[in-house]
Amino acid sequence: MRRRLILVFMAVSTMVVTAFIVPLGFLVRHTAEDRAIDAARSEVSAVVPVLAAGATREQVQSAVGATRAGAEGRLAVLTPTDWFIGEPFALSAAVQSARTEASSSLAETEGGVEMVAAVITGAEMAAVVRVFVPDEELYRGQWRAWLALLGVGVALVAISVVVADRLAASVVRPTQALAGAARRLGEGDLGASVEPEGPDELVELGTAFNDLGYQVSSMLARERELVAELSHRLRTPLTKLKMRVDQVGDVALAGQLRDDVDGVTREVNAIISEARGLLDRDRRCDATAVVRERALYWQVLAEDLERPWKLVEPGSSAFVALTESELSAALNVLLENVFSHTPDGAAVEVGAVVDGARVRIYVADGGSGFDSSSIERGVSGGGSTGLGLDIARKLAVDAGGDFAVSPSSLGGSEVSLDLPLRS
Repeated sequence: MRRRLILVFMAVSTMVVTAFIVPLGFLVRHTAEDRAIDAARSEVSAVVPVLAAGATREQVQSAVGATRAGAEGRLAVLTPTDWFIGEPFALSAAVQSARTEASSSLAETEGGVEMVAAVITGAEMAAVVRVFVPDEELYRGQWRAWLALLGVGVALVAISVVVADRLAASVVRPTQALAGAARRLGEGDLGASVEPEGPDELVELGTAFNDLGYQVSSMLARERELVAELSHRLRTPLTKLKMRVDQVGDVALAGQLRDDVDGVTREVNAIISEARGLLDRDRRCDATAVVRERALYWQVLAEDLERPWKLVEPGSSAFVALTESELSAALNVLLENVFSHTPDGAAVEVGAVVDGARVRIYVADGGSGFDSSSIERGVSGGGSTGLGLDIARKLAVDAGGDFAVSPSSLGGSEVSLDLPLRS
């Protein structure tokens, strides 16, 4: 943006400077021509009175030599008797007209212009005073004037660029600060704010952004309070249910009811914990530890079903942007899917592999496999609701990663979560 503003200023200033300098250049040229012609006219005027007074040849020759043009051989006189005083010159149409019609004129000739003045001396034909003004004399000094004008133009454009850079900085700097604050807010820094500065529109935008950050912080604080309040409000009726279960006379039924209440309590606590985790923007857990813990938990069932079992660990911590409960829930979904939809003897491999700044967490099986369409919500080829894989996919995407289904080296399918590492 800053570069574009500078280019716009440069283009505008260049056009303005060109619009002034080009006419000034032509004016300088015409001024130089007028100066040279006026000088030639003055030199002719110095000789004409001598001829009109009937001076001798020597006197006329002396008057011609006293002029600058005469000393340089550019001024000469043609008498009515066809004598040349000074350097001889060609009898051009302007000279012939001056001799016969006693007219004075300025005409172009090869290499410059000639000024011709007729002087009546009483003879049949007039005497002619001719001054030749070469192109060098006509345009003498104009190139220096052009260079001076060009230098002034370049200086003006350079000044406009400097001014444009300062003006652009006053707009770009607050814009960049606002973009950085918005990026931090998006990453979870609810205290991100900017110092409103720059044009009035950017000051208004910066103020609105600060108000937005405050409102988001306030809403999240209220949601945390509601979640905390919800946990207490739900525990009270659950506690009452437990007390009433204890009053049931049928011991078997009481035990079943107690188990059901405990299950509801665990689910409520899990939902509340998940809600708190979503509100907590600083989500972080060690994927290596979670994979190891879930693998050891499911390994017992795998051994009971005589399934070949393998755990692959990266050998070091690998922190990702998920809570421990979220990553555990995703792994439980993947492993439950394997145990539910593959034969009892099918092999299972669980692992985490660190590759650069990412970690790939996967569950592979030796079953018949399935395609990636099963990750769509509500789609399942095994009679389930199809929500499990979609939940795992959503968690991976929310953490800035990818979710993929591919053929497994064990012969079945491999479901993987490719997540970025978080320091």
